[in-house]
Amino acid sequence: MSFKSERLSAESLEALPPKKHLFYTNGLMLIIGAMLVLTFWNINERPWEKIGFTWPTIDRNLVLLLLIMLVFYFSDVLYSWLNKKYRDDKLDELSYLMPLNWKEYGHFTFLAVAAGISEEIIFRAFLMAYLENYLNGLVYSTMLVILLPAVVFSVSHLYQGWWAVLKIFVLASLFGLIYIYSGSLYLVIIIHILIDLISGLLGIGRDLQRQGNE
Repeated sequence: MSFKSERLSAESLEALPPKKHLFYTNGLMLIIGAMLVLTFWNINERPWEKIGFTWPTIDRNLVLLLLIMLVFYFSDVLYSWLNKKYRDDKLDELSYLMPLNWKEYGHFTFLAVAAGISEEIIFRAFLMAYLENYLNGLVYSTMLVILLPAVVFSVSHLYQGWWAVLKIFVLASLFGLIYIYSGSLYLVIIIHILIDLISGLLGIGRDLQRQGNE
């Protein structure tokens, strides 16, 4: 999306189409992109296991990575919720694309699921597989395979602001590590969807809090 992170005026917000249109349009665009990637992969008769369509391998390293991700993500969620000024400023800034009530959240779930599946197929499965192929043999090739998709993925969220880009870069890097250690795309898809769904609840939480204070 090409939105800027600056706060929109009330007049600009009223001129925008309903948020559900944004949710479904962006979700469908991501699905189309993922389908094109999978079609290209299939045409070249490459094995599906190569892009993570297999059950995860669980070991101590993977469990540690999952714990690190949980601590990092929920620490940020807790900070955002407890710091009322930061939370309200950020939600006001992104109110044109965040669900602010349960009706909007129902439509938002489509985008959350579509993004979780499609973005992991594009950025983790496809892009990491091709980078691994082209960078094979280079010094720090594994690090580059993880970090380059994380950079592209995080910068694609620039509309949320640079601080959000930094946090998303950390999460995306952890996604890449989890994907490599587990060997499975299913695990990172589930985590991605859950993170998006939880993040979408922040606006609803503020709305419910405001209603309780009235």
